Parts: sequence; C-alpha cells; structure tokens
Amino acid sequence: MRILISADMEGISGIVDWAQVMPDCADYGQGRQLMLGDVNAAVNGAFVGGAEAVTVADAHYLGRNLLLDGLDTRARLQSGSPSPHGMLTGIDDQPPYDALVFVGYHAMAGAKKAILCHTWSNTTVSGVWLNGQAVGEIGLNAMTGAYFSLPVIALTGDRVACLEAQNLLGAGVEVAVVKQATGRYAAECLPLGEARERICIAVSGAVRKALAGNGPKPWSVAAPIALEVEFFYPEQAERAFLVPGTERRSGTRLAYEAPDAMVAYRAFRAMVGLGRG
Repeated sequence: MRILISADMEGISGIVDWAQVMPDCADYGQGRQLMLGDVNAAVNGAFVGGAEAVTVADAHYLGRNLLLDGLDTRARLQSGSPSPHGMLTGIDDQPPYDALVFVGYHAMAGAKKAILCHTWSNTTVSGVWLNGQAVGEIGLNAMTGAYFSLPVIALTGDRVACLEAQNLLGAGVEVAVVKQATGRYAAECLPLGEARERICIAVSGAVRKALAGNGPKPWSVAAPIALEVEFFYPEQAERAFLVPGTERRSGTRLAYEAPDAMVAYRAFRAMVGLGRG
C-alpha cells in the first residue's frame, strides 16, 4: 500500500498562533520543528500499519516548511509551489497511491473554538459550499482525492477539525486529536510525546483497516458540482469573477457549476488566487 500524507501546519501539535506558521515570524522555526515531529509520527505509523511506501506533500503556505534532513528517511518529500494539485501535490504520481492521510489539518472558516480556522486564505475566503454542503480544506481535498479514487483514512489536528472530518467523511476515518481549542488562538495542548503516540496509533490503525478492506471509501461529490465561494470583501469577488463561467450571487458570493471534482478544485483555486489580488 502506498500512502500520500498531506501535511498542513495549523493543526500541528503545539501550534496556536500565526506567528508559529508564517516564515517571516520569529516563532516559525519552532513551528517547523513541531510540524516535523507530527509528520514523522504519521510516517512511522504508516509503516507500522503495513505501508510499502510513503510520500509527504508539504501542504502549508508555499510548501517549503518541512526540513528534509529531519524527515524520516523512509519517506519522500513533495516540496515547493505552485503545483497543479496544491495540498495534494504528487497525487497523480505513478504507480498510483492507495490512500490519503491528512496531518496537521484545521477546521473550516468560521468554526467555533478551532485553532486558526480558515479555508485556504484567512484574508480572502469566508465560506465554501459543494452542492450546498459547507466545507473547508478537509472537504475540498477529500473531494479531489476521490477524483483519483483515494479515500482519506486518517486525520490529525485539533478536536474540531477531527470532528469535522468524521462528520463529513464518516466515522471510519481514524483521527488523532492533539489539542483542544479554547479560542481561535488558544488551546490545551497535549504533551508532544502523547500527541505523537496518538498520531502513530491512528495512522497505523487506519492503514491496517485499509489493507484488510475495512477502511473508508472515497468521499465523492455528485456531479455536476455546484461550487459557491463567499469572499470577505466585494472587490475580492469582483476580481475572482474573471474566472469564466462564474455567476455572481451577491456582492461577495460567486457560484460555479463544474462537471467534475478536478474542474471544481481548479476553479476554486483560480478564484482564490484572483481574489487575493
């Protein structure tokens, strides 16, 4: 079994503030080390569970956060951006992957008591819907994984992100809760050793279930896909409206009908890119 790990940063053990996840901030070096520890725990868990190969896609910001010299030597690293599949860089590799694991993921924009909750851009997007279902990065990336017939079998992050994943994708998704938020920038964090043990157990168990044929199925969204994106400000929607085929529902909301998940994913990313200005 080949596993692709998509590693974000906001849901990593001990992360509670933007200063820990942005390269121009003083605490970013600490954040990188925390990220590396969680990712290595997931890599180890995948191999303990019976995986044959593991690749890690650095899925935060510009994709240059993970330090290769500290990464588990059994794993390969997809680093850098831009790339066609964003947070799932390498998903179209050959031979194909069998399953996805999301590490360090966060809850969608507007979530209550969720660390650094946002959807793709915390200054641009205030909400996303797929066929009327509110989603964040968990849903957007799970939909894209399903396009390649890949299920999300495990996810790590704060309590709200883990609940979001199980509510959306099904209780069969193994989760590792590494912190519980008391606000957007505050949380009770587990000791790192306990958090990494939870991650290893969740991922190893998920891989075992998948190998036994008992894992979750890909989260498919029925086509055609009705994509709606709510921006914070009208000028962002005005710029994003340049994407051909978009419909303006209000001053800040755009709609787009996509024939499949990949077109929906690309349309969303194009809207966000233009909306940022």
